[in-house]
Amino acid sequence: MATRKISKAQITKIQTMLSRLGFDAEDRHELIASLTHNRTSSTKDLTSGEATYLIDYLNGKISPKNVQEQKRYQEQCREVALEIYKLACMIGMCYGETEEDRLMNCAKIDKFCRERGTVKKNVMQMTLTELKKTKRQFEAILNNNAENAVKKLIDKTLNNKKYEEFV
Repeated sequence: MATRKISKAQITKIQTMLSRLGFDAEDRHELIASLTHNRTSSTKDLTSGEATYLIDYLNGKISPKNVQEQKRYQEQCREVALEIYKLACMIGMCYGETEEDRLMNCAKIDKFCRERGTVKKNVMQMTLTELKKTKRQFEAILNNNAENAVKKLIDKTLNNKKYEEFV
């Protein structure tokens, strides 16, 4: 499902509103990053829906309740993403404990998700429903790996018994 990009008129309106409200560049980037769940911090990379939401928020049409819902949504996304990373470690995709290893593991998981995942996006760019689909995929991989390991162990045991009976 393709999302519509932000229009030039929306970019102009957002930048004008942010300037009039006294936001400096750093605050603008933080606001946009929190709106997009850290997908982007640039106005030009917003989707049309995100731009509409931001304009309504800046106009005061969206109540703080919606902001709380947005924070709750972000927390749920973060929790599912962490579960995906834990599953990837259990599968054997990840190794090491240093910061460089952690960054490499994240890059590996993102590459896997882009190339072989059900959603074809990086983990941090996925919505909550997409994250849940990806989590189910990783759970299936883990279960399949466990079943294959059990089958190999059983086959190895049976082959050893046949060999012992033969000798």
